[in-house]
Amino acid sequence: TVNIKNKKFSWRSNFNISFNRNEIIELTRNQHSMFTSMTVGQNSASLYTSRIGYPAGMFFGYIFDGIYQVEDFDVSSTGAYVLKSHLPDNGSTRTAIQPGYIKYKDLNGDGTIDDKDMSVIGRGQPIHTGGFTNNFSYKNFYLNVFFQWSYGNQIYNANRMIFDGNYINLYNVNQYASFNDRWTAENRSNTIYKAGGQGPAGYFSDRTIEDGSYLRLKTVSLSYSIPSKYIKPLYLSKLNFRVAAQNLLTFTKYSGMDPEVSTRHSVLTPGFDYSPYPQARTITFGLSATF
Repeated sequence: TVNIKNKKFSWRSNFNISFNRNEIIELTRNQHSMFTSMTVGQNSASLYTSRIGYPAGMFFGYIFDGIYQVEDFDVSSTGAYVLKSHLPDNGSTRTAIQPGYIKYKDLNGDGTIDDKDMSVIGRGQPIHTGGFTNNFSYKNFYLNVFFQWSYGNQIYNANRMIFDGNYINLYNVNQYASFNDRWTAENRSNTIYKAGGQGPAGYFSDRTIEDGSYLRLKTVSLSYSIPSKYIKPLYLSKLNFRVAAQNLLTFTKYSGMDPEVSTRHSVLTPGFDYSPYPQARTITFGLSATF
């Protein structure tokens, strides 16, 4: 679009949007679903499924159902906590579960958490992406402003498995500040399990799946062309100064370092955030001279 155009000032815009619509129609060997495992630390488990009738690379795992509270247990004559019989376990033995441990939804109602309780828990591919560019000119000044976005995708923040509860039970590992709000006898959180309450290794759940939608001010570029009457004595026909910045602002609910992330570059494993470098905020300066 040409929004404004006169002798001194002009404003032009460009807009594009791409809708991501894909569906698995058929799999080899009469399969209904295909699973892809991911590894965090030394623990590997299925995290993605590509199944007929769904988009490729859907998140697959357990549904987080809060934290076991003291009221979920009976107290034995020895003072030990015993999980009440009508409540499901979390994949660990019932005698091992204590108040403050992680809890999952028992989808098939058999009282125990296993692979029969796994389901589709999110989508790694966006519904749509796009960009919006604006070009302004005023006399000898030129300004370019570019926004980009992604909407409808989710991100599996695997970093939180390590730094928001030490899920893989490493030693001498620092934690996010959010872990200060973990479950304790005095602070009965229903969102962050107690130290050591992470449950069985290799259980991926929607606890660390987050909204990955974002709007980013990707590029801003400002240039100025010095009028020819000032540069002719220098035997120059053109002299242009420019400053450009990238990744200035990002509007997102994602708690990780960068929502524009995909550690595993495959259509079957989108939106996996596991310790990649975020895109840097950069500022560059340029000088262009024509003799």
